[in-house]
Amino acid sequence: MFTAHPLVSGVVRAFDSLVSFCSRLGLEKPTMIPLDLSSVAESMVKARSVITALPKPIVADLGGGFRSLVILVFLVLLTTTDDFELYISVEGGEGMELHIPSGVAKALRRFSPEKEEILRAISQNPGIRVEGLSLMLGKSPKTIRNHLSELKKMGLVIARGRGAPLKLTDWGKALVNATR
Repeated sequence: MFTAHPLVSGVVRAFDSLVSFCSRLGLEKPTMIPLDLSSVAESMVKARSVITALPKPIVADLGGGFRSLVILVFLVLLTTTDDFELYISVEGGEGMELHIPSGVAKALRRFSPEKEEILRAISQNPGIRVEGLSLMLGKSPKTIRNHLSELKKMGLVIARGRGAPLKLTDWGKALVNATR
């Protein structure tokens, strides 16, 4: 658990509750890692060394009210690992949560122009199929299928069976709109 340094009593109590909860469930005891946010570069190096040593995939809950800490950990995750999934809860938001699946996190980091072109073509031609994409983009059907396979794993495109019409997921639509 990353927290800001210096520690405050509320954080210590919350961490003790987390340790107790993990113990009751038979989970590994968590570790508290204080980060001195007055030195962002040093804190990023420290967070990076911890995160890169974790087993993958990483499922991170970036809830809490300290925005600077949330942003720092998010940046480290985004730049250090391919395989992470994020849950960000709004403090006091009673159940409001932002979930970013691991495939979307990958797409945010390294999205090829070819995949972007395929997403844009699907967005502009609802119900298009692999063969239509192949003709439209001047690529072989095999190349299109290979890209689509990755896009499906990322959670950006869906198709209900071989030869079925292609459809963007909500995340796929969001990425197309973000890259315009």
